Amino acid sequence: TGWVSLQITGKTLLVGRPDESIERRCERELEKAAVPWSPLGPEQLEKHEQVAKGMLFGLEFPWTAETLERTGAAWCTQAFHAAGTLSKGNSVSKVKDVKQYIGGGASAKMIFDVEYAKPSEGLHTKLFAKIPWPNKDKTRSDRMLATLLSQAYGERAEINASRLLESRLTVRVPKFYFGDISNESTNWILITERIPFDQTEGENKVDPAYEKCRDWELKGDVRDYYYLLVRVGARVSGAYCTEKLAPKATLDKFFDNSSARQMHEWSKPEPDAEFDRKFKFALDFLQIHAKAIFPEAIATAEFAKSYRHVLATVNAYKGEIEWWCHRKPEYVAWCHGNLNVDNVFFWRDPAGKLDCGVLDWGGASTSSLGWKLWWWLYGSEYEFLNENIDGLLKCFIDELHANGGPPLEFEELKLQFVLAAMSQGVGLLGAVPQIYGMCAKKQWETITERRDPRIAENVHGKNTLRIYISNFSCLCRMISEWGIPDILDKWVDSFCELTKSPKKTVA
Repeated sequence: TGWVSLQITGKTLLVGRPDESIERRCERELEKAAVPWSPLGPEQLEKHEQVAKGMLFGLEFPWTAETLERTGAAWCTQAFHAAGTLSKGNSVSKVKDVKQYIGGGASAKMIFDVEYAKPSEGLHTKLFAKIPWPNKDKTRSDRMLATLLSQAYGERAEINASRLLESRLTVRVPKFYFGDISNESTNWILITERIPFDQTEGENKVDPAYEKCRDWELKGDVRDYYYLLVRVGARVSGAYCTEKLAPKATLDKFFDNSSARQMHEWSKPEPDAEFDRKFKFALDFLQIHAKAIFPEAIATAEFAKSYRHVLATVNAYKGEIEWWCHRKPEYVAWCHGNLNVDNVFFWRDPAGKLDCGVLDWGGASTSSLGWKLWWWLYGSEYEFLNENIDGLLKCFIDELHANGGPPLEFEELKLQFVLAAMSQGVGLLGAVPQIYGMCAKKQWETITERRDPRIAENVHGKNTLRIYISNFSCLCRMISEWGIPDILDKWVDSFCELTKSPKKTVA
């Protein structure tokens, strides 16, 4: 049965109750055949202004505020009927107050209000939509990267999570109204209820919408937030293990299952020359231009040596690390791919107890749990992570097992977590040109702390710069303080022994 938020005299009560209509809708959608996805190239992106039919419901759909205003109430009625989220005897009579904006790091957003011919309990009048980045100006490169690299596993997965699993996710999610994506035009849209952030609704007080990598803004003990996130992620993972979400074979039709890949199908190393070029840019950034915002130890020759050894080794074993983290089926589950505080809506009941619902299911897939945990926790402050990582991993292990998942070993899960983090560290090397594009090199001469507004605030509406800086800080301190070089060397020995492979030469 599904979660539902009720609207009573304009109040949205953040409570769950069985909603059989949502479960029936999800069941119907799960019975449909999965539509094959074709890889996208620049030629498809050139069609971004063309109207095209979606792959899931076969309807043309709007993808900007302008196209939504043009298609209006008639389109909303047709779309909500097709998705099974509005009864055939009802209709949308008006669309108004449409506003498009840039926010977060994954897409453009849109809010709008609707009126219904027959208003009823459970029908939201304040709606929210995620849409593609505009293919112009400051978001042109974001649109290209999202289209070419992540649309299959990002936006398509997010739409499918709501379309297929809203009633089964064991956690509250925004009510789904419509979502579709075009493999022809590269456009897409996902429409849900709008969460009433920073408002008192019913008896509950909803927290503000939080930003990633700004945990100093959380309205309570940081531990409460992250332990809650880990427990929620474990419950959803447990529902996968027990097939309460859907049979595993059914989920594999609609979502990526990384564990199905053979070792040779995983990532390939960066060529040495490319790695060296990126590493030099990153080290100059850390030890010269942005030196003031990192601990003194990061500026030493000793750190530079460890940093290179770790990332060069991870680069050389990139695919092998990914394979390793997926080699044991009990450490693989379907769940959210990026369960950070900015992808969640929190509320407190009258007694002050914290609870949450989950947003932004882009990247949801069946993959390594240790890998997922890194991507759930990487937005936290290093001091918090350093102090709490063992407790958080143990909490996940206990909660997963309590919800039907297998018993996991702490050491294996933490090793996967560390390997996932260092793998991101290799990818982060290439971010330095983007960093300077958002905050010019000259500016860094006067930036002395991470909370400087030039790097702590969103740039062009996006959180990308702040995330890059936070991740550099966290990963470098992990390498410096967690004994990562020794951990990695021992992992190489274990991998080579397990696979009977010779050690690679790492420059």
